[in-house]
Amino acid sequence: MARPLSVQEIVAQAQDFDFNISRPLQQWIRAGKLLLTEAAICEQDGNLQMAYLYLYRHAQLVLDRLPQHPDFKNPKYREDLASARKALQRNVPKLEQWKPRILQEYQRYAKAMERRDAEKKRMLQERDDDGRRQSESEQRRRPSLLSDDGMLDGNQLLSANEHSQLAVDLAHREIRRRGVTRQTTRQAGISPDTVASRRKGVVVEADNISDRDQSDGVREAGQQFYSSSRQAPAAHRDAARETATQAYYYPVVPAKGNAIDWTMPALQPYPSSAFAGPPPALPSKRAPDSFTPVVPPRPSAPPTPTPPAASPSSPPAHHSTPSKYTFKPTAFTESGAPLRTVMLPPDLRTAFLNLAHPNTLRNLETCAILCGTLISNALFINHLILPDQTATSDTCDTTETGDNALFDYCDSHELLVCGWIHTHPSQSCFLSSRDLHTSSGYQVMLPEAIAIVCAPRHNPDWGIFRLTAPPGLDAVLNCRKPGLFHPHAENDLYTDALRPGHVVEGPGLKFEVVDLRVTRA
Repeated sequence: MARPLSVQEIVAQAQDFDFNISRPLQQWIRAGKLLLTEAAICEQDGNLQMAYLYLYRHAQLVLDRLPQHPDFKNPKYREDLASARKALQRNVPKLEQWKPRILQEYQRYAKAMERRDAEKKRMLQERDDDGRRQSESEQRRRPSLLSDDGMLDGNQLLSANEHSQLAVDLAHREIRRRGVTRQTTRQAGISPDTVASRRKGVVVEADNISDRDQSDGVREAGQQFYSSSRQAPAAHRDAARETATQAYYYPVVPAKGNAIDWTMPALQPYPSSAFAGPPPALPSKRAPDSFTPVVPPRPSAPPTPTPPAASPSSPPAHHSTPSKYTFKPTAFTESGAPLRTVMLPPDLRTAFLNLAHPNTLRNLETCAILCGTLISNALFINHLILPDQTATSDTCDTTETGDNALFDYCDSHELLVCGWIHTHPSQSCFLSSRDLHTSSGYQVMLPEAIAIVCAPRHNPDWGIFRLTAPPGLDAVLNCRKPGLFHPHAENDLYTDALRPGHVVEGPGLKFEVVDLRVTRA
């Protein structure tokens, strides 16, 4: 956040991810689709650097990594692989067109830093010549090129925790704009890539390569991106190392030996305004083990300095556009890596508990997925999605087709999976060993991913957690113990993500409830 990245630095981070051929090929294909979603969101948010990173990583995955998989030549994946190559073919011109803009931004920053250093040197000279008091007075009258925190003037660095209402207002405005743009482009038959390019003054070249020659053409077009980037400094590669994609499972809770008298009174009805409309039609569905959340690389930059506190009498104007603000990380992992702020609607938990209440009365678990979008370097949860699932007194699993319905919905609405929420109808509020393995699958791809546990019959009755990093995330990812529930030798495997943490409740933040369950409680 302190400075723009060079193209070489972006490429080094994009190339640096682990590819494990033991993971199903379908997971990697879907991982590629989610990279495209990330790129589209970043482009809409005006963050061309991250958009470039995700498109470049998608190209790296399709060109270099997928052909190494043993199932690459399996006919059942031919259509999906062809679709991935077509997407790459469309994005190669965008990478070329964005490169000079990224370079220009980096050079502009470098020149601004040189001018600031020269200005400081001149001011120090004046201080020696005219005295300290006169120099300080003149410095207050003369605007600086850069703010004290290193951000260019015009792009304020804010804390979402201190300016939660501003964050909510910006999110609502940006989400509405994206929704209108998406609806308009669909009605007009214009691709979202074309609209985004026009809005930013980018011209995307037409696709003139036939399907028959597509594979060779795409590979030839993409090689230019790798010839220079393979020589990127090792320090950049080490700074952005990601872990292999994890399989997706829902957690279960140990069964209680004694029967429970379920006489809990029903919760108060949740306002109908939280439900944006009737549940959407179920899309086509596939096997559940093919869902893999893909998210940004873990930042390696040092913690961003805190800017001077804003005066209470002059808060940031709410009429400014989202591009004028960047929300700084307010929490860090145990290793010091910054965590982007996750804005959570305070009413989401109540909505979920009302939907889960019939199951809870019958001592059955319920789970849902937290989805959202990226705006100004903060993640805003704006969807609560209940996939098709089956439940018992100690298990909750998606159906064979449930994960694919979830993925299709997220893909069509450009949503990111930010974590999950589930009930412990007969247990206290904690993360079981199975819960830890489930959460690691989200958090390995998105360090900010969270797990919300609701235990309505206990105190505390809910909590928001993340795996520690380290030791929790690495320990769980490397765990090979059999059985649904097993002990872990390590301590402090997870921690609170709300008090304190990177999760901030945003009063008034709107969200949609999407119930994809075929058979509802």
